[in-house]
Amino acid sequence: MKATLTGLLYLTLLLMATHFISFVPPKAYTAAEALRNVRAEFHAALAKLDQTAAAYESTAYAFVKGEANVEALQKAHTQTRLAYKSLEFLLEYNDREAVKKYLNGPPLLSVEPKVPEVRIIEPVGLQVLDELVYCEDPKAEQEEILRLVRQFNKDFSKVKAFQEGVVLQHRFVFEAFRYQLVRIFTLGLTGFDTPGSGAALPEARQSLEGAAKALMAYFPLLEQIDVQLVTACRLELGSAVAALSQPADFNDFRRLQFLKKHLNPLLKLSLEAQKALEVELLNEITDRPQAWNYEADNLFSDEFLNPSYYTNLSDAAQSEERIALGRMLFYDPILSANNERSCASCHHPDKAFTDGLPRSMALNGDGSIQRNAPTLINSVYAEHYFYDLREPNLERQVKHVVRDEKEFNTDFLDIVEKLKQSGEYRSLFASAYPEHPQYQISKWSISNALACYVADLRSFNSPFDQYVRGEREVIAAEVERGFDLFMGKANCGTCHFAPAFNGTVPPYFQESESEVLGVPAAAQGPDSLTLDPDPGRFASYKPIDQTPFYLHSFKTVTVRNAALTAPYMHNGIYHSLEEVVDFYNKGGGAGMGIEVPYQTLPDTPLELSAQEVQDLVAFMEALTDTTGMTAVPAQLPAFETHPEWNKRRVGGTY
Repeated sequence: MKATLTGLLYLTLLLMATHFISFVPPKAYTAAEALRNVRAEFHAALAKLDQTAAAYESTAYAFVKGEANVEALQKAHTQTRLAYKSLEFLLEYNDREAVKKYLNGPPLLSVEPKVPEVRIIEPVGLQVLDELVYCEDPKAEQEEILRLVRQFNKDFSKVKAFQEGVVLQHRFVFEAFRYQLVRIFTLGLTGFDTPGSGAALPEARQSLEGAAKALMAYFPLLEQIDVQLVTACRLELGSAVAALSQPADFNDFRRLQFLKKHLNPLLKLSLEAQKALEVELLNEITDRPQAWNYEADNLFSDEFLNPSYYTNLSDAAQSEERIALGRMLFYDPILSANNERSCASCHHPDKAFTDGLPRSMALNGDGSIQRNAPTLINSVYAEHYFYDLREPNLERQVKHVVRDEKEFNTDFLDIVEKLKQSGEYRSLFASAYPEHPQYQISKWSISNALACYVADLRSFNSPFDQYVRGEREVIAAEVERGFDLFMGKANCGTCHFAPAFNGTVPPYFQESESEVLGVPAAAQGPDSLTLDPDPGRFASYKPIDQTPFYLHSFKTVTVRNAALTAPYMHNGIYHSLEEVVDFYNKGGGAGMGIEVPYQTLPDTPLELSAQEVQDLVAFMEALTDTTGMTAVPAQLPAFETHPEWNKRRVGGTY
C-alpha cells in the first residue's frame, strides 16, 4: 500500500513538473525574443532576491531586538537562499569570483590570489549564514548573523548592478544550464552548499527549475527543428524536478539513480538542443583548453575532464613517442645518483603507482622520505601537485624528485650527460622531439616526457564508471548504497568531488583544494591522540601558503583505486579503508579529542553504522581500474661506454 501511494505521489509530481516546464509562449517568436525573455526573467529574479534579502535583514534585526524567533529567522534565511538558487546558474556564470567571494562561498578562510602580499579573506555570504542560523544556539550568534546579512545586502547591491549590465548571449544560457547541472549534483545534493540547514533537496529543485525556465525559452524555436527532442527535454526536466520534489530525507535520497536517470540524460539532451539550434559551443569560441570537455554528455565519461588543461602539454604534444619515452625514463634508475632508484621505486604499477609503505624508502635505504607516496593514476586532474600543493604542473614536479637528497640526489646536468652516452636514448629522444634538435636530451625534454607518461595514467573505466555510463546493467546493492552515502550522509563528496573524487572543485574544475583533517601521528598507542607534526601546505615555501589556517593542510587526493593504495593519509598510518572511514566517522582529529586549530573537516561524528562503513568501502573498491597501465618495459636502453650501467634493473633495485 505504501509503495502504491509513493508511486501515485511521484506520478502526480511528475505531471505537475511536466506542466511547469511545458509552458510555451502563445505566439511564435525569434531567437532574439527568446533571449529577451531570458534576460527579463533573470532581471526579475535579481529584483526578487534583492527584496527577499532586504526582508531577511529586517528579520535578523528583529531577532536581535527579541521581536522575532528562531523559526522566523530560519524562514527568512530559507526564502533568501531559494531566491538565490533560482538565478544561481546565470549569476555565477556571469561573475563566478564575485559570487564565491561575497555571496555563496564556502565558510572557510582563504587568501587573496595574485597579489604581492598575503591578504586573508574572511568568509561571508549564504553558506556562512547557513551554519550560524542553524547552529545549536543562533541567539548566541545574533550579532554576527545580523552583520553578515547586512554585508550580504551591501555586496549583492554591487553584484546586482554588474549583473544587470551583462549582455547575454545564446550560448551563455546553454553553458550556464549545463554548468548548473554539474553544480547541482556535485555541490548541491552532497550538502556542500547547505552545511547547517541540510536543505539540499529543495534547493536543488529550485536551482533546476530556475535554470529550466531559461532553457524553456528556446523550446518553441527547437520545435521547428526537432519536435521529438523538445518532447524528450520536457519529459526529462519534468521527471528530474519530480524526483527532487519527493519527500525524501537528505540521507535517503538515491543519488546514483538520479545521476543515471536524470543528470546525465539532461547533460546529453541540453547539448543536443544547443547543437540543433546551432548555438556556438564553447570549444568553437576559444582554442584555450577547458577543464572539462564541453561536448562530454556524461559526468563519468572518460573524456569529461580534459588532461591538457592541467598541464603545459597540448594534445599534439602528448604523442605516443613521448609517452613511450616517458614510460622508459620512469622505470630507469639511471636518473638517480646511484643508478639503483627509479620513479617506479615509489610508484609500483601493481599498487596503482604507490608503494605500500607508510612513507617511501629514502635513497640507499637511509630512512624514509617525508610523506606517503600517492597514486599517480588520475593525478593529472589537479591545479597543483604534491601534498603541499607547491607546484602548478606535472613538468615542474620532476625537479623536486631529481634534486631531493632522499630521492634521486642528483641534478639534470648529470642526468643529461648520462643519457647522451646511450645510442638508444639518443634515438628515442630524436624520435620524440624531432622539431627540437637542440633540446632533444635536456632538462625540458626529460621533464616533458615524464609528464606525458604520468598524464596518460588515467582511469575512468572502473565497474562503477561502466555502470553509470550504461555499459553494465547491474551493480552490487552495497556499491549503490555506498555511493549514496559517499555523496550524502558521509560527507565524502564535499571534499572528494565527483567525478575524479579528488579535491578539484566543480563545476569548473579549475581549483585544487587542501584540507586540515587533524591526522594523528599514529593509529594506535600514545601518539594516536597527538597531531602529526608535518606542517603540510604551510611549509610549501610559497608566501601565500604561510598563513595559520594552512598549517597541517594537505591536498585532497583521489579515492579512485583506493583499494590498491594502502596505507593511507599523508603519513600512512591507516592500513585499511575501514580505518580511514572510522577516522572520518569520529569527526577527524578534533572529533577524537586532538587540538586541531582551523580543522576544515566537521568535528561532529557521522554516526555511520557498521553496515554503512562496509557499503562505503564497497563503493571505493568499485572504483578500481588500472587497465592498460601496469605493463613495464622488457629491458632498458644500453650504454656503450659504461657496461656496468647495463646491469641496472627495470624499476630499480628498491
